[in-house]
Amino acid sequence: MPDYIADLRARLGNAPVNLMGAAGLIFDAQGRILLERLVGRGDVWSLPGGLCELAEAPEQALRREVREETGLEVRAADLITLHTTPLKTLSNGHQASFYTALYCVTDWQGTPQPDGLEVERLEWFAVSALPPLRGYIGRWAAEWLTSQPTTSPGA
Repeated sequence: MPDYIADLRARLGNAPVNLMGAAGLIFDAQGRILLERLVGRGDVWSLPGGLCELAEAPEQALRREVREETGLEVRAADLITLHTTPLKTLSNGHQASFYTALYCVTDWQGTPQPDGLEVERLEWFAVSALPPLRGYIGRWAAEWLTSQPTTSPGA
């Protein structure tokens, strides 16, 4: 499938668009959450996920992005929330409002391996020791996680 976002931007330039994405909370058996450090972004951590391609459902995007970025296969996931951001202008001049579906991954398989293209490092973090997370959905997830009972979702 062609890169939907690049094709869209080639046609529209910096014009405002709505973009849909998905992110996942992935826990190990100890209740730690998997975070990724993106290539070229310094010490910034984020949840695995990304933007939907054309006509791709958010849960499909979650499965694809997690597989591409971490090598893990998502077997089951529950939707936690859907968030929107106000229209913003990104550093490259593109204008967008983001809609992000946040899932709790309840079943997965594989061994986490960063793809080396988008993700340079993967690490498990205790919910009580999360680093600052990238983006609105990351900050919301960190607040939500720390407000949950001591047993982490998905653990």
